[in-house]
Amino acid sequence: MFRSLPLLSVALGGLSTVGAQELPAVLTADIIESMGNNSLFTRWRPTYHFSAPAGWLNDPCGMMYDPTTETYHLHYQWHPNHVNWGNISWGHATSKDMITWTDVGGWEDDKAQSVGTGPYPDSDNSSYYGLGIFSGSGQPYNLKGEQDGTLINFYTSVQHLPTNWALPYIPGTESQSIVISNDGGKTWEQFAGNPIMTEPPEGWNITGWRDPFVEPWPEMDALLGQEEPHWYMVLGSGIKGEGGGGRIPFYSAPASNLTDWTFLGALWEPDRNETLGSLVETGTYGFNFEVSNFFSLKDEDDDVHYYVLMGTEGGNLTWHPRAQWGLWNEGQVTRRENGSAEFTPLSGGAIDSGLLYAVTSFWDSKNDRRVQWGWANEENNNFAINQQGFQGAMAIPREMYVIKTKDLVNTDAGLTTKGNTRVVEHSDGTFTGYTLGARALPDVVEGLHGGAEPQTIQTEKTACVSGDVSGNGTSHMHLQVTLSDFTGPAGVVVAQSPGHEEQTIVWYSPENYTINVDRSQSSSIEQFANYTMLGYFYPYTFSNGTTESLHMDIFIDGSLVEVHVNDRFWLTTRIYPSRTDSTGFSIWTGANSTVKASDMKFWNIETNVFPERPVNSSSELVFDTPEETNNYIWWPGN
Repeated sequence: MFRSLPLLSVALGGLSTVGAQELPAVLTADIIESMGNNSLFTRWRPTYHFSAPAGWLNDPCGMMYDPTTETYHLHYQWHPNHVNWGNISWGHATSKDMITWTDVGGWEDDKAQSVGTGPYPDSDNSSYYGLGIFSGSGQPYNLKGEQDGTLINFYTSVQHLPTNWALPYIPGTESQSIVISNDGGKTWEQFAGNPIMTEPPEGWNITGWRDPFVEPWPEMDALLGQEEPHWYMVLGSGIKGEGGGGRIPFYSAPASNLTDWTFLGALWEPDRNETLGSLVETGTYGFNFEVSNFFSLKDEDDDVHYYVLMGTEGGNLTWHPRAQWGLWNEGQVTRRENGSAEFTPLSGGAIDSGLLYAVTSFWDSKNDRRVQWGWANEENNNFAINQQGFQGAMAIPREMYVIKTKDLVNTDAGLTTKGNTRVVEHSDGTFTGYTLGARALPDVVEGLHGGAEPQTIQTEKTACVSGDVSGNGTSHMHLQVTLSDFTGPAGVVVAQSPGHEEQTIVWYSPENYTINVDRSQSSSIEQFANYTMLGYFYPYTFSNGTTESLHMDIFIDGSLVEVHVNDRFWLTTRIYPSRTDSTGFSIWTGANSTVKASDMKFWNIETNVFPERPVNSSSELVFDTPEETNNYIWWPGN
């Protein structure tokens, strides 16, 4: 249960809901400020993306497919009945197809909570998990590595707050623990031997030590020469001071005893705020890693590629004006003399160039694919959060795979500088490139379309300029278009009002190889974030002289916008149009620029991925007392 005691907690203003008052077609800041809690709950709420019933949501956790019940599980960090991060627990939902979901326990208040915190640290029976259930991962195995219907989740248990990479670390803040379910995930119990890991690596002056990612890994067994099957764990961490930087500590345990973990070493030791290549293309490692992953994928030739994912904190903000950045690296992995694995980065980039963070993954054994989930925070600058009544959603799940591209030529030295494509040069001067790909799960996207045929927009002109092609959708839609033959900056306008008072422009710059999402006119309500988000995209050029086109998928779901390009670029962002008729789209070109647009089509998506919830699943908001928050040192309270 969440800690807000009914007799102590203070209700946050009125309890107006969408059903209690009719919302105007055009909102203003003054109107919003006069409204009660949850009154805007459905205005910008995503409907075809995964979200909590209400309240604060952040990291995806405990994803797994249970073959004994043919069920997918997704947990998430959750603060029910509050709109800010706080007394963080886990919520839980299940699915048969990752299209529609069911809240385990129900949707009202905190009924969907699967793992809650223990007693306060200052109570007589203080708990190692008294101040938080931080992120982790799940597996459909028992603690002996056997599949018998048991489910386990590894998580970080927290007993001191606040914790942040920039603050002094209090010893004992974080430990690693396990919860177990023997009823298919309906209920979860703390393992009697918790915490199973209590100390970070000896001698590390750490920034943090959290978010266990745990999997069996036969390829790693072979590489390290294990005589019996092992499982492997990585955590997000870092070392303070000179010589420090983000770290991924690497552990192993015999498959027969998943409570017996041995530290093997750090995968590699980047410097503070180091970059692998150019900042815009490969991002910065910052000062601390969170939600780290370490896994392998096979390409079309059955060759193994090793990857890490990590959320980086505190890095350079020049190209990415957010203090957190989700990155991936491919690396060479070799066995160290001490039996550990050494990871040498070869290529890398942003797993999302926008706000998607805490990106993690699991092996979908039903479909033999690696699936990633990521958390999309808000960009509301804390405006209207009580009126909205919730914050956060998940991006559409994406399949990660190795993209192998042949017959490339090296223009502008774009292939031979260290970046997001690793290349092999051939005797004829051409290159084969390898990079990490990710695509929205095709079966999930098809399911979201609900069997509807796309509406096709005629794009007959070979050189379009702004406004040549246009259409009108809804605030819950999927738009596809192919763009080529750029003579300058060009792209697509979405969420456009009839008079163009509001619009968001997604455009590509061939001058500096960036894809930009211009939100300067995304809302007439100035309190919402409206800066331009951008990321690096380098179109491949082939030996026959052609350059690849940009195949764009743009998913708009209330305030949530995802831009996917060629399975190699992803940017997630938020927009909050003031108008309900900001639903148009059109081709956009810069001054004196043209572009060829083809295969333009869209789907209006009516699928509600939580069909058992009401449209308005809001819950009463409460404000924690000073006693419940240690005078608001632990968390804000609302």
